[in-house]
Amino acid sequence: RRAAMRAYLVRHAQSENNVLRAPGLDNAERSADPGVTARGCRQMDALEARFARLRAETARGIALYASPMRRCLLTANAMARGMRTRAKVMIDAHEHGGCFRGARGRDADADGTSRAIGERGMTRDEIESEFELVDASDVPTIGWWDASRGCETVAEAQTRARGVARYLMHKARAMAAGEEEEMDVCIVTHGMFIDMLLKTLFDVPRTRGKQGALFCSQNACVHELHLDIAEDGDSVGLQVFNDVTHIPEEARSGGTVDGLSEAYTNEGSA
Repeated sequence: RRAAMRAYLVRHAQSENNVLRAPGLDNAERSADPGVTARGCRQMDALEARFARLRAETARGIALYASPMRRCLLTANAMARGMRTRAKVMIDAHEHGGCFRGARGRDADADGTSRAIGERGMTRDEIESEFELVDASDVPTIGWWDASRGCETVAEAQTRARGVARYLMHKARAMAAGEEEEMDVCIVTHGMFIDMLLKTLFDVPRTRGKQGALFCSQNACVHELHLDIAEDGDSVGLQVFNDVTHIPEEARSGGTVDGLSEAYTNEGSA
């Protein structure tokens, strides 16, 4: 019997939006696609070293994927350098909201009209010219986000999370059946999306508004799942949760309950 597939979920390093006083989607000062802070750079260095060690100690390969948002591409590019591999863009791993400027929510215009204006996101050529270790072949030449959508809803993001959960289970089943090479998976994504994905995998109710349970992720943390496929049924185990031991204590950030709860109650960005 083949060993269970490991899936690593990594939250991006601290972004420029993360340090705003009000980082949610209803803040017109937020960036549509921010980079990372100086603290975020330290976190990326720590991830690069951690995954370099993991790759050296693991016989099985690790397929590295990343959200198409800049903060994740920066993080994944550093990890790919440590792992001596390339990351591949997974468009469906982007954060709730998509790529837009302006504001959505309670601080929109006085009449309640959203000020959110969709942007196209980075194009295939832009990603591959800026990030030497990222494969953007699945990204449209006109950009990864449909600007006409403006700002994505929580319900739409939850649907994406279900799709990524199905993808992980499909990979694990194909590997167990000998139909695909034995390989673990690592996805560099976002705090709110990780919460949605874990709730999907562990069958926790997925609702809008105030959440009764939250899976909080600090910046540049690592979650490790084991997807075990067996004749008597499939199971998903959460072996490691929100591990930031690779990051110096003074360089850690994010992961508060209040921050993630606010992202749901006001449809803000984690």
